[in-house]
Amino acid sequence: MPPLCPPLSYHQFVQDGLTEMTGCHYRWYTTAEICMILDRFDGIVFIGDTMLQHIYTASTILLRQNMALGGLQQWKMSENERGACRCENQFIKNECSKFAVTTSEEVKKNDGGSGHSSPYYCDRTPLVFLPITGSPAPEEVHSSFNSLLAKDPGSYKPVPVVHSLSLSISLSWPTATASMDEWLKLADASARNTPFLWSGPVAAGHLKPPGQILSQGNNALWHYTVEMAKEARLREMDSLGMYNLTLQANSWDGSNYGEGIALVQAMMVGFSIEHFPRLRESVALTEQ
Repeated sequence: MPPLCPPLSYHQFVQDGLTEMTGCHYRWYTTAEICMILDRFDGIVFIGDTMLQHIYTASTILLRQNMALGGLQQWKMSENERGACRCENQFIKNECSKFAVTTSEEVKKNDGGSGHSSPYYCDRTPLVFLPITGSPAPEEVHSSFNSLLAKDPGSYKPVPVVHSLSLSISLSWPTATASMDEWLKLADASARNTPFLWSGPVAAGHLKPPGQILSQGNNALWHYTVEMAKEARLREMDSLGMYNLTLQANSWDGSNYGEGIALVQAMMVGFSIEHFPRLRESVALTEQ
């Protein structure tokens, strides 16, 4: 087996969303290793649309070690709903999305004492998904973000923010950059250490509806990926590409790629959080 790719090489790999590296391979973390990464932070916030929610859901699945239903609020579901929403259906069925977990705290509070419980392998670091579909975001979403950052104002541990917008804004460059500025401003006002990671969109599958192929096809998605990565770096945000990762993958509807791809994306985000330069510098400051 080839050796693990060094962090700087892998940094460029995931930043560009490449599909193959030569002479080395990337890391697939165990759940215990994911927990060790999470322990470095006071929390991780995911802010974005459905594409980012899939990555958050996959992260929850990994931490709950439940591939079948780990991304869902099992305590709210009937037996029939659990059967209908298993595995891939957590990501591709609209009727299952209403049960998606959005905070680790809700799992800790509700998921226990039944035969369908899936506790977290570790639950010391809060993980939160804040849904947005444009900019500016609703005031209640701002309030949730501010409340999370205000929980331990004296802490030096970072609170990484994973941010993404794409199909929900029809790949609007001005809206995406406005959203970057909006959340950076809120984070800066908190005086907390909040490194940002911008996650780009997935590629368009061959089942993308004809009416969307011009505005949301691969040509538009690629240009959006490249330009938004540039905008993110101008704002000292790290960036993570997903386009090339999904370019040759099978999609259920031209936009959604299911559980397998989402789990790989979650691992890429995990590696980014551990190894991207700004995040690494932030963590180093907390360990001095």
